Amino acid sequence: MDTKGVVLGFLAGVVIGGVAGLLLAPTSGSEVRKKIKDELEDTVEKVREEAESLKSKAEEFTTKAKELLDEKTEEIKEVLEKSKEAIKEKKEELSAKLLKKEEA
Repeated sequence: MDTKGVVLGFLAGVVIGGVAGLLLAPTSGSEVRKKIKDELEDTVEKVREEAESLKSKAEEFTTKAKELLDEKTEEIKEVLEKSKEAIKEKKEELSAKLLKKEEA
């Protein structure tokens, strides 16, 4: 299950539970409305905080992924350069052997 779905499900449960608790409590209508408003404001704030936290984690993940990609790209470039150099040396070695055979 994805994180977004879990967070949204949790928040929906908090809101529904809070509203149900307020509606079932023996209080006046104005008090119930105020409590619902307060609960809603608290929930909205929790959603904002969670969204900010998720955004921060996503940015951190993106930064780390980019750093890792850059690192691996450099490693691949180094391997390719070494491979090219080894191929060049082998080619020169084989060319020299071929010239010796032709001269003989």
